[in-house]
Amino acid sequence: MKKRALTMILTLILAASTLLSGCGTKENSAPSDGSTGSESKSGDKVSIRILTRIAGTDPKSLAFQSLIKKFMEENPNITVVDESLNDEAAFNNKLKTAVATGNVPEIWMNYGGVAFKDYAKNIALDLQPVIDEDKTWSDAFLPLFGTWQFTDFPGTYGVPNEFYSVAIYYNKELFQQINAAPPTTIEEFEAVAEKFKGIGVVPMAMADKDNFRGGHLLTNLSLKKYGFQKTEDLMSGTAKWNDPDMVSLLELMKSWQDKGIFGKNMNTTDGNQITSMFLSGKSAMMFEGVWAISSLASSPLADKIGVIPFPGFSDKPDFKDNWFGGAGGYSVSKAVEGAKKDATIKLLKYLTSVDASKLFLQETKGGVYPVKMDIDPASLDPVTAEYIKAQSTAKDFKGEIEEYSPIMQLQDKVRNEIQGMFAGNDAQKTADTIQKFVESNTK
Repeated sequence: MKKRALTMILTLILAASTLLSGCGTKENSAPSDGSTGSESKSGDKVSIRILTRIAGTDPKSLAFQSLIKKFMEENPNITVVDESLNDEAAFNNKLKTAVATGNVPEIWMNYGGVAFKDYAKNIALDLQPVIDEDKTWSDAFLPLFGTWQFTDFPGTYGVPNEFYSVAIYYNKELFQQINAAPPTTIEEFEAVAEKFKGIGVVPMAMADKDNFRGGHLLTNLSLKKYGFQKTEDLMSGTAKWNDPDMVSLLELMKSWQDKGIFGKNMNTTDGNQITSMFLSGKSAMMFEGVWAISSLASSPLADKIGVIPFPGFSDKPDFKDNWFGGAGGYSVSKAVEGAKKDATIKLLKYLTSVDASKLFLQETKGGVYPVKMDIDPASLDPVTAEYIKAQSTAKDFKGEIEEYSPIMQLQDKVRNEIQGMFAGNDAQKTADTIQKFVESNTK
């Protein structure tokens, strides 16, 4: 996944750089456009560089470019130098050079988490005072700031500008056919699955050829059963991957596979195939993220698609509104000061405002965003409207369990072992192997 690749390269970049401790002065060097940079007097001209992955001629990129243009028209004393690059390798190389030379852009895009922690300590500005000062702006965000917060030192070192989460899309007509409501609990999910099998429909086809879905499934189950505390306990070592809690979740996943809930040949089935099965009525549900909205919304089935949160456990109602999800966002260089800092914060708020999200929604004609906003459902495609409705009850968003681990290879290990379980390994062996890997990579 794009997010994982970026966080891994960010960690490698930071580890390789020996200049971070002295980059405060270098980050205030002249911008790449040749302007004089920050001045001390209010109203003086300043130049701000921003580095994102939003670049190109697609609707989102054009909306982003129009926002920057409008901002400069409204603030003629501020020049915004957009250094954004769509290509992942080019973006990573540019950021690597910026970190190594101590010339990080005033605003840059990242995905927070453990891979970002050293950045927060060394080169990112603590935005908590800004968040506290302007509640009109900050209260509009969904509960996503945790991506840029850390338990061992205070502060918030980024704010969201994009958002992802995973839910279940369902075929309304097929549910009517079995005379059942969409499931709200795991128990109801298993009950409707049996009904769909009875009419020859795969309950929820799942693809694990691209094995991130197995990892997503385990995280969803863990958040719904044990809350985020389980993730924290696994990271601290007070819980183990092969304890009864985790083994029970893996056993549940394995049992669903054995019962045919996921269909056949999971490990050789990809995302395009399960989307095709869902759109052709061969699968009643589809476990997928927000990235599926555009293809589903443009399909003939669009008006017949509903969206529900991943079901919770009936004996754990307190955790039912936990969602698997997270955000990408913007951080600010801690080297900014004076007029340049004021201008940078002003641009940051502008690009992450509710109005900015509304513009992206209007220009892209869909999608979900990291802010709360009133939207006329008639202006949305039906799948986006359903997704927003399902997500409106969310109380918290957390990423995949392994994202919180300092062991960068752990996510791949967990996903590979789950794939191996779907290929025939039992749940206990899967859990034991993951735990052994954690212990061998823990200092």
